[in-house]
Amino acid sequence: MHRVSAILVVHDGATWLPEVVASLASQSRTIDQLIAVDTGSTDSSAKLLKGARIPIISMPRETGFGAAVASAVEKLPPRAVNEWLWIIHDDCAPTPGALAALLAAVEDRPQVVMAGPKLLGWHDRTHLLEIGVSIATNGSRWTGLEESEYDQGQHDGVADVLAVSTAGALIRRDVFEDLGGFDQNLELFRDDVDFGWRVHAAGHSVVVVTDAVAYHAQASATERRTIDVKGALLHRPLLLDRQNAAYVLLANASWWLLPLLAIQLFTSALLRAIGYLFAKLPGYAGDEILAIANLLIKPGELIKARKDRKATRLVSAQVVSQFIPSRARQLRLALERSRAAIGDFVLKPTQKTEIDESLLDLPTESELDEEDLLEPVVTRNWSNLFKRPFVVAIIFLTLLTLIWSRNRIGAVSGGALAPSPERAIDLWNFYFAPWHEVGLGSSSASPLWIPLIALGSLITFGNVAIFISLFFTAAPILLFLSIHRLLKKLSSNTFITACAAFLYAISPVAISAINSGRIGLLVLMITTPFLVERVFAWQRIETFTIRALAGLSLTLSFIFAFAPAFLVPLIAFSCAAITADVLSMRVTGDKKLFFIRLRRRLTLACAPILLTVPWSLELLSSPRTILLDIGLLTSGGGANLSFLANPGGAGSLPWWLLSPVTLILLFALFATHRVRQVASVGGLLLILATLFATLSIAGKGTNTPNTVYTGVFIALATLAAIYAAVVILDGVRERLINTHVNYRHLAASGLVIVSIAYGLGASTWIATRAPEAPLQSAQGEVLPPFLAIESQSKTLVIRERLIESTPALNYFIARGGDISLGEADVAPAEKSEIALAVTGLADGSGITSSKTLGSFGITYVFLKAPSQGTLAQTIDGIGGFTRASSTSAGIVWKVAGATGNLVLTDASGKSSQLRPTANIDEYMVPTPGVVTLTQSYSRSWYLVQDGKRLTRIKNELSLPQFSVETPGVVLLIQDGSVRRGWISLQFLFLLTALIFAAPSGRRKSEISDRELS
Repeated sequence: MHRVSAILVVHDGATWLPEVVASLASQSRTIDQLIAVDTGSTDSSAKLLKGARIPIISMPRETGFGAAVASAVEKLPPRAVNEWLWIIHDDCAPTPGALAALLAAVEDRPQVVMAGPKLLGWHDRTHLLEIGVSIATNGSRWTGLEESEYDQGQHDGVADVLAVSTAGALIRRDVFEDLGGFDQNLELFRDDVDFGWRVHAAGHSVVVVTDAVAYHAQASATERRTIDVKGALLHRPLLLDRQNAAYVLLANASWWLLPLLAIQLFTSALLRAIGYLFAKLPGYAGDEILAIANLLIKPGELIKARKDRKATRLVSAQVVSQFIPSRARQLRLALERSRAAIGDFVLKPTQKTEIDESLLDLPTESELDEEDLLEPVVTRNWSNLFKRPFVVAIIFLTLLTLIWSRNRIGAVSGGALAPSPERAIDLWNFYFAPWHEVGLGSSSASPLWIPLIALGSLITFGNVAIFISLFFTAAPILLFLSIHRLLKKLSSNTFITACAAFLYAISPVAISAINSGRIGLLVLMITTPFLVERVFAWQRIETFTIRALAGLSLTLSFIFAFAPAFLVPLIAFSCAAITADVLSMRVTGDKKLFFIRLRRRLTLACAPILLTVPWSLELLSSPRTILLDIGLLTSGGGANLSFLANPGGAGSLPWWLLSPVTLILLFALFATHRVRQVASVGGLLLILATLFATLSIAGKGTNTPNTVYTGVFIALATLAAIYAAVVILDGVRERLINTHVNYRHLAASGLVIVSIAYGLGASTWIATRAPEAPLQSAQGEVLPPFLAIESQSKTLVIRERLIESTPALNYFIARGGDISLGEADVAPAEKSEIALAVTGLADGSGITSSKTLGSFGITYVFLKAPSQGTLAQTIDGIGGFTRASSTSAGIVWKVAGATGNLVLTDASGKSSQLRPTANIDEYMVPTPGVVTLTQSYSRSWYLVQDGKRLTRIKNELSLPQFSVETPGVVLLIQDGSVRRGWISLQFLFLLTALIFAAPSGRRKSEISDRELS
């Protein structure tokens, strides 16, 4: 016969006590003795207990849970045979049959000394809280349940577990006393797991009995009451919970696991702290770190705890390993919870424009006639799906895209797109590198779009070339979907929105961007439709939350990183808005509102610059380069084409294939106020595009001016035109029917005719002229293989070309391979001396060309085929060049004289190349002299001898020189400290913006009771 002594621990539990006391009194198996321990409650808990005539033990408010239970056990009569302790929390109400079910389960299981009920939520009583509990190796409380899992009996039965919650736990008194009760160092939280672990180590078992059910409010863990125990630093529940979790693991685990557990506890605490910072919960982040620190500064407690456990341990502590979740199970559950959380956040129910038919609106069976019941159900015809304009447009665009991309299968390059490295790690290395082996070398900062592409290539498992190829292939579809998402909010006419989205996807600027490999322009065109709604709210910028501002700043910075020219309309738009604010302030006199708006507008205008430092600062130091697209420098088509919304250049539509963009913007100027606003902005952008297209700018490592490609301005103007067209045409048919024939009828008809003509013409041109696009796959290598493998050698690559039937030369300096993705954006400025040397090669006057090229460390000259024979003959006849090879790829000459990375000039003026020793950065200097480094001058270059830096000067060719006074080994160092500092600053800016843009987390005290349980 069992004897049950129930111990009710109370601490400010008046909210739950009435139901708890009632549940204890209504047990089908009567409790033999009930005693309550009140730990200094300041509410009416003690009064309620006295009213229920329950014996009370009063203890100080800072008393821990274990000490409270121990004091109650001391007050009990001497233990009887088969006496059980039933531990009850003041926020835990067992069902009437709970005690009987627990006793029935242990009746025929003599090895079981601890049993617990199935715990359900206090408010939502179908919400599973626990069916036994364990602990993960990172200290997390492990229940094995999904988030807010619904109880359908799926876990019912009696099961062995590591531990059960002390809320409703039934423990055999003799074992409880033999093990010393609950560890009083664990004043609150995790005492259940610790006791269960010790029970197993003593050779006993713990079970959960799901026939026994209890409803638990988890008041302390969910911050529904204060934590007043003595050991609770700062009285923070999470801090105490994490501290006790680490204590349980380190006190009970086998000694050889302690180093690994300590590392894992610290690492997981650090990761969780970072997560809490992103959720803007710095208090919780501090709890994670303080919990570990507070435990480690008290090693004496852990040593004593391990000694105490050793005294009662009969089997290895590893006996509980079957209950400890594996890392795979933890990862799987974490992924499932993350997926559910992201799904809940992304797929929030949105308000629909049309009310769906509800089941409540359908007629009931009694309301239906017999004929209605017998009438066959009409099934949905799949052919109707292909009658939807959106589906037809997307199918046609997909087919057109496949035809368009037939020569872009595999890695692509051409136009503005340089060949891509295969691995994402190469892009990361390029971004972080302080020095780039491009041309004569460059210390320019790598732009932010490079790591962004590396991140995007995770979709293709780090294969950058395949990712970029897929991006260009899918670009028309992405453009269509991006703009269609915006347009369907403007009009319910699916035909208009589908046609407008299709025109955007095959607009002249989109075709030009795809054909000429302009990845930055495509990113801008895909992203900007998502900003339009924010643009119209720009006037009320004071209503933007901090999170909205941070998110918008990140989006603007993302676009700016890919399209530097986007900064021009952004600054112009900000200045216009600030001017409007000034005029508004003069009318209203509200200076406070003005300064709020001013701060926010300046934040959005400056954020792209701050988040992309130091690249943005280098860009601003040479303002003309803001107008240049990322990638290789290619020319635009000039002002006339730009005014027709066609950027021109290689791969663009011919001038006679006119798009309706300009016509729409002109027509929209006579429409409603909102449309006029959009058309005015679009028209201004088109005018800017036309003006900038008259400019010719040099850059990207060349002094040759190129006509500015104004794709960014035309893309934004195209977006404005499409927006205006949809608003104008929405409902235009009904409006025109109700009016007499006038200019509006003619304008609308003309607009539709021009749009249809353009759509048909552009589609035909795409299908037939795609093979001629600059962007192609399987582009040949520029350098012959034997030059490509000499990564330390510089090769002057010369190409002949015709500019308006006039022969001209293009050249660049290769460093062991063709120019790669991103290298054009950091290329150093062209040297005038090299330009004169190349000119001398062309006209035969370059008697000193070989000496000049050798001074810059250029080892080879490669004339790329095809070429006219006269140039090769001229180079052969000049002198100083020795023909090394002649193949179908081109002709190679070796430059005479001492060339290389480091050149020593001794006192007699004789020059010799210094070759590296076994260590590639060490060189042996045989005699005193001047060492010239044939790289671009930079303060980051150092030559060190015997631990001392040698004096560095800039010679007449702007190359770094060092004076070596004694022979010996010198060490060449390229100091990347400045680059690392800028990267750290940029990371700090980005991290701050990401934290502010991330969804704010909620403290548990801010979450409603029903959400928690």
